[in-house]
Amino acid sequence: MPIKCFQTKLKLDAKLTLPRSYIYATRITPADTFARFARRAKTEPGWDYHEIDASHSPHVTAPEALMRLLQEIAATRV
Repeated sequence: MPIKCFQTKLKLDAKLTLPRSYIYATRITPADTFARFARRAKTEPGWDYHEIDASHSPHVTAPEALMRLLQEIAATRV
């Protein structure tokens, strides 16, 4: 990457809101580092919360279920 892309300032418009979905993979490790983010996504306005029976790599452990869920999410955004 050219160094300029890291040095150029980015100005964001705070009024812009995009649809947000959180997918929590329920096959957790003992540390479960994502539980706190899942709890926050469940309660915070503006988040669409989903759970999937998969590890943190759902594209590996549950690819079909992940694809169905992503298609469902995309269909509600149209």
